[in-house]
Amino acid sequence: MERNPMEGRDPMKLSKGIFATSASVLVLLTAGQAAAQQAAPAETVSGAGIDRASIADIVVTARRKAERLIDVPVAVSALSKDVLVRNNITSLQRVAEIVPFVTLQPVPAGAGGLFAIRGIGSPPADPGIQQSVLVNIDNVMIGRGRAAQAGLFDLAQVEVLKGPQALFFGKNSPAGVISVTTADPGGELAGFVRGGYEFVADEAYVEGAIGGPVSETLSVRVAGRYSFMEGFIRNIAQPRAFPCSGAGCNFAPWVAAGATITGADHARLPHGTDWGARITAVWSPTSDLTAKLKYSYGDNKVVSYYEPYCGRGLTNMTAIGFADLQSDCRFDRRMAVSALPTLIATNMESGNGGKPYTDIKTHVASLNVNWDINDTLSLTSISGYYKLDSGNSFVLNLSSIPALYLAAIERSTGISQEVRLASSYEGPVNFVIGGFADRISQYNNTSVVFTRNAVDVATGRFYTFDRFSKFIAKSQSAFGQLRWDIVEGLEFAGGARYTRETRSSRDGNSYVNPNGPPTLRAAGDIFVRSLTNSNWSPEATLTWHPSSNQTIYGAFKTGYKSGGFSYPTVLTRVFTQANTLFKPERSKGFELGYKAQLLDRRLIVQATAYSTDFKDQQVSTFDQASVSYIVGNAAKSRVRGVELQTTLTPADGLQLRGNIGYNDAHYLSYPRGGCPAGFTAAQGCVGGFQNLSGRQLPRAPKWQGNAGFTYDFPVSQDFEVELNGDAFYSSRSLLQDNLDPFAVQKSYVKLNAGISVGPQDNKWKLSLIGRNLTDKLVARYSNDIAGAAPGNYAGTHERPREIVIEGRFNF
Repeated sequence: MERNPMEGRDPMKLSKGIFATSASVLVLLTAGQAAAQQAAPAETVSGAGIDRASIADIVVTARRKAERLIDVPVAVSALSKDVLVRNNITSLQRVAEIVPFVTLQPVPAGAGGLFAIRGIGSPPADPGIQQSVLVNIDNVMIGRGRAAQAGLFDLAQVEVLKGPQALFFGKNSPAGVISVTTADPGGELAGFVRGGYEFVADEAYVEGAIGGPVSETLSVRVAGRYSFMEGFIRNIAQPRAFPCSGAGCNFAPWVAAGATITGADHARLPHGTDWGARITAVWSPTSDLTAKLKYSYGDNKVVSYYEPYCGRGLTNMTAIGFADLQSDCRFDRRMAVSALPTLIATNMESGNGGKPYTDIKTHVASLNVNWDINDTLSLTSISGYYKLDSGNSFVLNLSSIPALYLAAIERSTGISQEVRLASSYEGPVNFVIGGFADRISQYNNTSVVFTRNAVDVATGRFYTFDRFSKFIAKSQSAFGQLRWDIVEGLEFAGGARYTRETRSSRDGNSYVNPNGPPTLRAAGDIFVRSLTNSNWSPEATLTWHPSSNQTIYGAFKTGYKSGGFSYPTVLTRVFTQANTLFKPERSKGFELGYKAQLLDRRLIVQATAYSTDFKDQQVSTFDQASVSYIVGNAAKSRVRGVELQTTLTPADGLQLRGNIGYNDAHYLSYPRGGCPAGFTAAQGCVGGFQNLSGRQLPRAPKWQGNAGFTYDFPVSQDFEVELNGDAFYSSRSLLQDNLDPFAVQKSYVKLNAGISVGPQDNKWKLSLIGRNLTDKLVARYSNDIAGAAPGNYAGTHERPREIVIEGRFNF
């Protein structure tokens, strides 16, 4: 295996320059300043009731400044702290379960996750791709799919910004942004501890935080979470013999060497521990200067999974041509997947002895410095750092006859720096200007059992090859916006961002078993690639406020994501440097919106209509010969629709809410789409391709919506009860990039409900929470199973029914 260039270097040193620079600026700015001001008002750890103000005054940062939700001319769904707690939001995947037209799904292989908004997202099967939906955690921008597997805790708010967001969030946001804000320390010492148990997956968790001022100028908050889960899928694979052993048998070399199949490594999936910790420090030496430092660490060992299932009328899974009678071939939370024989995993890096595993460690740090230079100018510096170390392995053919196995590691690091200057003149014209730069380095190594070959006597290895890739991406951008108050209540805002990005890459096979297939590219035959992309992303918005509680806007927006390099898992001689490059993805479109507080601020309405075209949308196709997914570009696609969000507080203590949306996402032109396995020319597949022009995008249901209520009421002078319920609906959608008509998620309805009781002073609360009470297995992603017959699929899905009991203590 080729040496990782990041080995032997402390990645934290890469970001010392940025943080040291920010710290030096901060010291210079504070020199000679006056004495400290008082800390902020005390934090509210959890709401004790619902009134019209609690929903009317939601503040969002969609334009990188604090604005009321109803004032900002952006399509945004804001999840407040109370909503996050009520729905037990502990991951990005759970965010997607309650926000229409959003997918945030972890997957075991490739990029580690699928992020999509309104049907637009990046294929997760290739580790080289960045997401089309940007995740922003405490102002650190992360484009890696494995962010979907990081745990969330002690949250203040989550904002889902739909549609292109290039001006304020930059590259990798042509489809939207998920912005996560964690809690800050308040003006008083306060905190909470909560713990619970979920009975279906046998999951236990505990979470807590404490924070407040430690001096007149410094406040600190620490938070943490730990959970353990047994799993909600049963793995029933039993020890068994190989299906054949004689001359000409596919498994003969393994049988001759003494390999045995031991069955399931663990009886339930996904199982394991997930814990994280965070520290936040806020320093306000003067009334016009604030610095906020956050550092979060996460350690996720919950084994990820695919669940196999069958379509096309099949009743059995197959493995390299042999029927697997242990599998029931249904999407029903039961599977039969054996571990790889330990002997075959000998000397396989991250192979874990043939036992599937997941180990993801994340570091996220940010330093935000805000300086009000004077009454009309403010300067903001945002320094960001993230590091991701992950390893995982799983049986690729998802059978009790383990024939294909993948073990992968990823080490990625990103550092970024943004500086922006904003004005607040009393005159009609104001501006925001700024610059952004980042550097991302990523190393991947994949060890694969691809054929059942004999041992390499020189190395003692049975597995087929090691595949490595490493790339470095550097980008610089400048952005600016002018805002003109044409007349009172009418504003025009126009701006643009220029981005230039360079990428360099080295990848190839670092080891090839001499007994493996001759089609593999030879070890040491390295691809060396580089590219440079640049882009202008303009934006313009006209906003009218007929009154202080109404907003009508129209916007033209654009988005951009750089091109890159595809890293097919099985690197054969058919792949070249030319056919593994993909072009940048661009988006542009229009958005019309209406937001209002009506009925004496008891009703909030948000209505949005949109139409966005995507050019060279980055998609993946499955190459059946190499058993690999390749990233390429669809010619053009279009997303258009309408969404309506309403929240009504007819009386203090009662909230009614509802969202409904229609989304038409389809390819305008895609003549060389991938084909479902086994499809023929009569079914539209010629030369391995089909014309998908005019077809609905995968994972893009046309209708989604939800409706619910929350009702708080006193039951005595001291105690109160909270009741809540929500229903979620989605129409059908196809799950695979090749639009296989047999891999489909049918329409469904899910129900959530809960009841809580506690004192009216909110000191403690005891809750019974039910999620997905209709027990729907909602598939979010699917692909063909390698080495299996056409119609054998691998899927990931949301959690089934959950019954949770939770206690919370606030102090």
